[in-house]
Amino acid sequence: MDISNESKVLQQFVEMAPYIPMFIEEPVSVAITNRETFIYNQPCAELPVKCNLGVPFPDGNTPSLVMKSGERIVREVSEKVYGIPFKSYAIPLKENGRVVGCLMIAKSITVIKNSKEAITNLSDEIEQVTAAVNEIAEGVQKSSENNHEVYRLMGALLEETQKMNHILTAINKLSNSTKILGLNASIESARAGAAGRGFSVVAKEIERLSSSTTQSAKEIGDMLGSIEVQLNNISERSKETTDTFMQQAASLEEIAATMQNLNANVKVIDDYVQQL
Repeated sequence: MDISNESKVLQQFVEMAPYIPMFIEEPVSVAITNRETFIYNQPCAELPVKCNLGVPFPDGNTPSLVMKSGERIVREVSEKVYGIPFKSYAIPLKENGRVVGCLMIAKSITVIKNSKEAITNLSDEIEQVTAAVNEIAEGVQKSSENNHEVYRLMGALLEETQKMNHILTAINKLSNSTKILGLNASIESARAGAAGRGFSVVAKEIERLSSSTTQSAKEIGDMLGSIEVQLNNISERSKETTDTFMQQAASLEEIAATMQNLNANVKVIDDYVQQL
């Protein structure tokens, strides 16, 4: 397009425009306008923005707003316009204090938009994982408390078993004493002869009862001993399980704290990306 009739400022910017992308690390499209039309357009492959050179731009679009305000205008353009979301920077070009046109630079924000979406998704996922970890931690804590209660009950049962052993010891002593009493009664009934025959029957019954009591006490003692061994085993396993639960709860707390820190870092990154 012939720009020989344009102001010197515009002509100079048109000559300089091809070099502008070299100063920017990412692909950009460059356009220049006078007060009414586009006089230069250099799109990039990543952002093929089309401008109709020499055709007046409509009132209300970015260049016309720059002409009226004389200020820089930054806008985000939806992907619905060119298929690619981008951010445009329009800078007024002045000559002798008068706005004679504007320089427009457009850069794709696809990566930024995708990053924002990824960060949002990541933040949501972190919150879900954190909630799940907290829920598991609560379950582990509850299981630990229940297991601790089982451990306490095992201890109480062991104490009751020991009390029963003391009772059996007393029964054995009583049985031995009864056995001795029966033996003495048998001796005395033998001395009494015919007169002591009835008493002899009672003495033998006492001895039989004493022997039966001793045998029953022994069987009960053996059963209590077996129960005590099993209770000790269960109590020990319960204690080990409680310790494991406590370790798991501590690990889950560390994971939850790490997830919270990660989420905080993600929010910092999100704040930075929002400013791009």
